[in-house]
Amino acid sequence: MIGGWAALGLPMFWALLAVYIGFTGCLLECAAPDLATGFFGLTALAIMIAAPVLAGIALVRRSRAWWIATACLLALILVPLAYGTVIGAF
Repeated sequence: MIGGWAALGLPMFWALLAVYIGFTGCLLECAAPDLATGFFGLTALAIMIAAPVLAGIALVRRSRAWWIATACLLALILVPLAYGTVIGAF
């Protein structure tokens, strides 16, 4: 479990940094805030935090909701990639 959070640590840091820059418009210099980047970063951060928790609950309960774990895994793969593409990191 610690390894999973550690693997998400770097994407979470970049998402949090983009949220800060998007909402304030400041890092080294100040510019006009970009609220779309801020909200997308906030959404990406929320998904990266909630997906492992929801997948763990679905697997621990051994419910037939295997699709929740699969959707969470896909979200953990696709959200950082989409976020990196939007902010121009790739």
